Amino acid sequence: MPSIHVMSPTLASQVAAGEVVERPASVVKELVENSLDAGARSVRVEIRRGGVGLIKVTDDGCGMSREDACLCAKRHATSKLSSLEDLFEITHLGFRGEAIPSIASVSRFKLCTRQQQALEGWEVRIDGGLEHEPRSSGVSPGTAIEVSDLFYNTPARRKFLKSAETEASHVEHQIRLHALAYPQVRFTYKRDDQLVFDLPATADLRVRISALTDAATAAALIPIETTIGPGISVTGFLLPLSEARRTRKGQYVFMNTRPVEDQLINRAIRDGYGGFPTGLHPALFLYMEVEPALVDVNVHPAKKEVRFRRSADVVNTIVEAIANTLQKHARQEIHASAAVPETDGGPPEPPSAAPHGETPSRADNSQAFPPAKPRTAPAPSSKLPSLSSPAPSKQSREAVPLPPLRPIPLKQVPATQGKLDFQHQAEGGGARDACGKAAPERDATAGFTYMGTLRQQFALFETPEGLVLMHPRAARERIIFERLRAHREAPMPSQQLLDPVMLDLDPRDFAVIQQFAPHFDQAGMTVTPFGQNTIRIESLPALLELENVRTFLLELVDRLTQSEFSRNAKRMAYETFIGEIARKSAWKERISPHRAPAILKELLACEVPYCTPGGKPTLVNYSIPEIKRKFGIQA
Repeated sequence: MPSIHVMSPTLASQVAAGEVVERPASVVKELVENSLDAGARSVRVEIRRGGVGLIKVTDDGCGMSREDACLCAKRHATSKLSSLEDLFEITHLGFRGEAIPSIASVSRFKLCTRQQQALEGWEVRIDGGLEHEPRSSGVSPGTAIEVSDLFYNTPARRKFLKSAETEASHVEHQIRLHALAYPQVRFTYKRDDQLVFDLPATADLRVRISALTDAATAAALIPIETTIGPGISVTGFLLPLSEARRTRKGQYVFMNTRPVEDQLINRAIRDGYGGFPTGLHPALFLYMEVEPALVDVNVHPAKKEVRFRRSADVVNTIVEAIANTLQKHARQEIHASAAVPETDGGPPEPPSAAPHGETPSRADNSQAFPPAKPRTAPAPSSKLPSLSSPAPSKQSREAVPLPPLRPIPLKQVPATQGKLDFQHQAEGGGARDACGKAAPERDATAGFTYMGTLRQQFALFETPEGLVLMHPRAARERIIFERLRAHREAPMPSQQLLDPVMLDLDPRDFAVIQQFAPHFDQAGMTVTPFGQNTIRIESLPALLELENVRTFLLELVDRLTQSEFSRNAKRMAYETFIGEIARKSAWKERISPHRAPAILKELLACEVPYCTPGGKPTLVNYSIPEIKRKFGIQA
């Protein structure tokens, strides 16, 4: 057994870097926090090759003397803590004294600094933990730190980094977080010598949020009523349900100007919104001011998580702030709608086109399609089936009266009733099942007897094993989905947009879309980059009718992000599109109860007949023993 020994300072710093320096964005976070703690009013960040080649952070803060510049590279050297009491009332972003030595141990590090009233500055160089003699330098007041060749001496760490585009998106996200937390500070960000943004200092938080989001999001901001609780105050902005995401990318939470991710806060946000849809997360900008003595920020290596000493007060204040804001906003919406004069019932005037170069709002997205006759199905393609019949009127969408309830053997129902035929079938392609394969000789519905419908929503079938309930629209969704999937090799028909849709995105979402844009073409959607974090949508699938292009695209990004998309990107992108087409096509159809037997026959011919593409059940089975148990009858 090897003997115990003390690690060298360089090795100890490299071990600590495993927690502090996860990726280039971690370096940017630590350096920008140091700049803000130094009282900087302007912070400039420059990166190259996603931050691996170069990270440079320049500020106009207080600067350092020669002695402090040399000490800052020593482990656990800090100006923030001098006693144990200071640890429990932390008012700065950084305090451990680990960041600089950890970063310098895995990179080529250069620090240039000068105090505001000093006549000369100082330069400190460290290469992989090896310190060089400091020398005087004629630099501007403040501090400039350059980190180049990150992980050059730990190649195993570099293997875990993503592409330069992905790493750059994480860097930009980190800068955006600090810019949102400090609107009174100017932030400038350059990537590969190109200016990404230059945010002037402002006293208005809404102005800073508007500068970092698209016009539609900025217009939808709902101010949070400032709420004060025991040792805590809450303010910020909420966003409506239409901005909800499958991930928490839309949630920006700050505690004492520190970006945090905390499960307790997440639950409080959800409770404040009330009955929020499962699987979605509300979007908001939440700012909390908590007495330093009531919160412990020293519980996470990256200081992302915190621990509250009065967690109940924190939860109650957040819930109260969000709930009161939503209630007030709802009352305002009701009053506003009541004040709108009634019209003569004619069709509404289309919104005017957005000026060239501006980002269209949500209302504009629905007008981005070529003009067509209302409620008319798209023209059938030679490669794909025509899925949609003319949309029914409002009256026809109501439930159809039930026919008399009597058993109907399935063999009496024509097999083609309610069936969507492929074009090549009409041209003599032969008999096919619902999924486009050769129809099996054995009837999968043998033994099913149609009994009628339940509450005009569910079809009932008797089987030798018991009772089966079918949701006809969910079944149609599965049928249409598998028909389209069977024709995946053929490009999806697309429609060119008369006015391309321009969308400003979060840098992380932009990186995902940029990575998978080629796969969208197969699904009939043309997406091209248009400047920093802006995309241009030039075409959409012909069969896809969207009320909000941005919402659909962000949902697609969330699904790609949450999945193992590296191997299945093309399939997932395509199936997400056709899943949305199938859902919209199925749920706008008028389905007569008499079509239920034919729908069941098509459904059972599918590869996965028991659920929709989204995972909702299409069939529910109640066995005879289960039914007997409900009545207390022994089997």
